[in-house]
Amino acid sequence: MTMQIEKAAYGSDWLVVINDYEVTFRSMEDALAFAHRLKERLDAPHVLPA
Repeated sequence: MTMQIEKAAYGSDWLVVINDYEVTFRSMEDALAFAHRLKERLDAPHVLPA
């Protein structure tokens, strides 16, 4: 999975691009917070049922 943060081509929005899926945010801070939280959740230990 790839994830990157970039400025939207138009307006003042920011994008978090996850593979080919774009999530739009109104500020860079919101985009960074989302990306950080998502990474924490993905990296967290997960217990699989037996």
